[in-house]
Amino acid sequence: MKSWAGWLLLPVLAGCQVEKTTTAEAMQNVEPSPEQVDEAARQRAQQAARAFSERLQSALKQKMGAEGPVAAIDFCKTQAPVIAAAVADEHGVAIGRIPVAGKVRNRANAIEGWQAEVLADFQARAASTPVSELVYSSAEQLSEGIALRMMKAIEVQPACLACHGKQLAEPVRDALARNYPEDSATGFEAGDLRGALWVEVPFESVIPN
Repeated sequence: MKSWAGWLLLPVLAGCQVEKTTTAEAMQNVEPSPEQVDEAARQRAQQAARAFSERLQSALKQKMGAEGPVAAIDFCKTQAPVIAAAVADEHGVAIGRIPVAGKVRNRANAIEGWQAEVLADFQARAASTPVSELVYSSAEQLSEGIALRMMKAIEVQPACLACHGKQLAEPVRDALARNYPEDSATGFEAGDLRGALWVEVPFESVIPN
């Protein structure tokens, strides 16, 4: 004998399914609030900055351990831009590093207007604030198409002194002269402010099409 209960429930279940699908589609079409955009952009910037720092530091540490500081200088010149480009593509951001004034190694790391202002603030605060705590983030009054700008200070680590310290081995000096004839990024001590890592997040990376 056929059960009519199942047949009678079908229209009800079908209606529920349509309502559920319609609700899901409606939620996808809701414009995110400014707060949600800011938070999404901030998370994206932090993830990109962390990815770049971890990859570059890991690669340099491995190169230093295996082949020494001279090989690390060559590696940093050629591969740091490659790592930055890969992270930028993966996270949908612009990312790079800038040096403090008068301590330039790679001339390709040019400083833009907003970066200079923030870095100058970092330098002024570094006398009383640990370098690791110098962080800037803003989602206000930015260029068109930019959702967020972030900058994090770069602290000189003990391992950096082999190539950035006050006393360099002769092979290191020779490698620097060969790769960076106008280098001035030496004379640092551990804990000094080396420069900053910056990130720009475009709206298109955090607002779904």
